[in-house]
Amino acid sequence: MPVNSQLQAQQHRLDPEADPEKIVGALSDRFNLAAEHERILDSVYFDSFDWRLYLAGGLLHEEREAGARRLVWTPMDEAAPPVTYPLPGEVPRFAWDLPPSPLRARIAPLLEMRALLPQAQVRVSRRTFRVLDDEEKTVLRLLFESSEARPPMGGETQALDNRLRLLPVRGYPEPLAQVQKALAQLQLKAPEQNPLAEALTALGRKPVEYSSKLNFSFDPNTRADQAAKAIHLHLLNTIEVNIAGTKADLDSEFLHDLRVAVRRTRSALTQVKGVFEDAVVQRYKEGFGWVGQVTGPTRDMHVYLLEFEDYRKALPERFRADLDPLHRFLEEHQKSAHRQLVKDLNSPHFRTLLKTWRQFLESPPPKRPQAPKAALPIVEVAGQRIWRSYKKVMQDGSSLTPDSPAERLHELRKDCKKLRYLIEFFSSLYTEAKIKPLIKSLKRLLDALGSFQDLEVQADKLRDLAHQMADEGKVPADTLLAMGMLVDGLLRRQQAARGEFDARFADFSESKNRRLFKTLFSPAARSDENPGHL
Repeated sequence: MPVNSQLQAQQHRLDPEADPEKIVGALSDRFNLAAEHERILDSVYFDSFDWRLYLAGGLLHEEREAGARRLVWTPMDEAAPPVTYPLPGEVPRFAWDLPPSPLRARIAPLLEMRALLPQAQVRVSRRTFRVLDDEEKTVLRLLFESSEARPPMGGETQALDNRLRLLPVRGYPEPLAQVQKALAQLQLKAPEQNPLAEALTALGRKPVEYSSKLNFSFDPNTRADQAAKAIHLHLLNTIEVNIAGTKADLDSEFLHDLRVAVRRTRSALTQVKGVFEDAVVQRYKEGFGWVGQVTGPTRDMHVYLLEFEDYRKALPERFRADLDPLHRFLEEHQKSAHRQLVKDLNSPHFRTLLKTWRQFLESPPPKRPQAPKAALPIVEVAGQRIWRSYKKVMQDGSSLTPDSPAERLHELRKDCKKLRYLIEFFSSLYTEAKIKPLIKSLKRLLDALGSFQDLEVQADKLRDLAHQMADEGKVPADTLLAMGMLVDGLLRRQQAARGEFDARFADFSESKNRRLFKTLFSPAARSDENPGHL
């Protein structure tokens, strides 16, 4: 019988010393129980590297039993029913590899371009007892489960808490309530964690181990060089944790997060001025500039491959197949660029860069620093830099006209990124209710500037690719014509994005935001007797 969608399944955690046989015996005195054969279920839990499914409130696992395999999506609140998909083969690497199905519709918008990665293996021994009514109909199911977890790639197993699950059946709410009442006398406890979190805890891990988001908490009076080192250490950790996934080409976001951390590193070096000696700033500005350069070609190919379906859909249907040679060309060049990238990431130059940078960041700050602002309170340095960066954005943005060249909008985008990074680095120094609207408005402005620049870059790159493909003799004339249609469409969209920028900049520069920036970051604000958390 189907499980009642209106009745929620119940779970209980059994203490290690609890004897399931005694519980079954106690229930048998009051209910008619029918035992089923014990079942062994092997599960592998999957999520993206940045835990997108878990953060969205769901668990995805592959379940194997007696040769059958299925993917199961389970909402953690258990209010909604699970979504199951029979697997004909291996678990797909990306959600878009699944055929159209309710499961794909559920997880694809969450995962986007991220790969499914195994997080933990769990083996469950399940004994099921059916509660029968006077007509021998099943009105409730009791599932006694003993489980053990192990790392996804193999290793030692760890025992997990035993569980008792009550699965109600549609149309029979009373048996659930009656069994719950009987179990209350045993003082059973609800599970403290969901199955994946429990397995990870037993393996010495935890969910959401990685996030590329910045989340600093600085005391306003922290020395500026100490705060800067904390920022750079976080960014260095982000770079390092994404190296393996980048080299293995697991998905495009490993390289993306690595590059963002590199950009933030260079921005912090150049924008938080006077906290490190000039020689240090120059050395690592150049070093991480090199990392940005060598990672660029692979990232470019990632972007065009990720955008490819949108390119195809932008053309009339009869011309879409003409882009197939372009897709093959992009894949070939992505593989070639990636091979070179792996060589660069394995090079002594790269390893030495990260090693010496970490040594510097982990060294104690000097008692008598040579850098002029190293020992100043971070709130003073942060406010000064943010105010100067904001004034530059306002000055340059206000001077733009509809006839301004695209290069000026590109420079403004760089300045806006620098301002955003500074605010995000030091947002903990200020009241969240005041800082969040500024970040939101700045992000909207950056989105418009990004669309404008990205469309131009893509159009220029497609022209270059067309010439390159022609030089290599790998392109039919129809493909060149289709690429020309794409370029024309991208440039038209760029013009529309130019108008969007005007509206976004007007929102960003409205009087309310100007007052907030002045209140938080101007010299008058920094001279207040109680700086920080303004």
